[in-house]
Amino acid sequence: MADREQVQLTHGFVLHQRPYRNTSQLLECLTETHGRVALVAQGTKRGHGERRALLQPFMPILLSWLRRGELGRLTHVEADGASHDLAAQHLLAGFYANELVLRLLARGDPNSEVFSCYSRCLAELGARAHVARTLRLFELRLLRALGYGLELTVDTETGEPLQGEAHYLFELERGPRMTDRSSGQDEVYSGYELMALHDQTLYDEASVRAAQRLLGRVLKAYLGERPLQSRKVLKDIVARGL
Repeated sequence: MADREQVQLTHGFVLHQRPYRNTSQLLECLTETHGRVALVAQGTKRGHGERRALLQPFMPILLSWLRRGELGRLTHVEADGASHDLAAQHLLAGFYANELVLRLLARGDPNSEVFSCYSRCLAELGARAHVARTLRLFELRLLRALGYGLELTVDTETGEPLQGEAHYLFELERGPRMTDRSSGQDEVYSGYELMALHDQTLYDEASVRAAQRLLGRVLKAYLGERPLQSRKVLKDIVARGL
């Protein structure tokens, strides 16, 4: 990184914010050109000014900053469109997406694909899309954008294309291989389920549930044992039918 970095009006979102010193906030932002960056917003901790109103999650913004080292200073912010109107389960899903990006994307990794799939997820949630389907596709796209894409087209043992009627044991280190076991195993999926995830056509509840099982296992391998807090809350609310 250069000794002094100056960035002007790049597209971004605030993923997380917390108080910083007496009157400021520390922002974790996702940007199109610079990936995840940490910025100090001076003087925004108190009051209800326009600048503070813009620095909220799910609000598309244009950001400018000066930075030396890892922590930058926000110099300008302006709206880049209307805020995504999220409520109830869609709002919790948005916070889940934020937490997932924070946990998986390191600071200083300029990854425009991550920004693109995150923006798409917010747009779909704002349009009141099916929450579980939207999140599973976001997880899939995010993993691909980070270079953790899954093999979902061929039997890794034989090299043959997957068969819809067959069942496959999915090994996280390799991918699917055909098995005689058709049920009772969290690691076993039908060819139809794996192909639906690959094609991003999760149009029925069975394929969504299978995608949740598989992607949950993959994400746990990268996230470690510390669970995502937003996911726990969302799962509890969905289970209770609220």
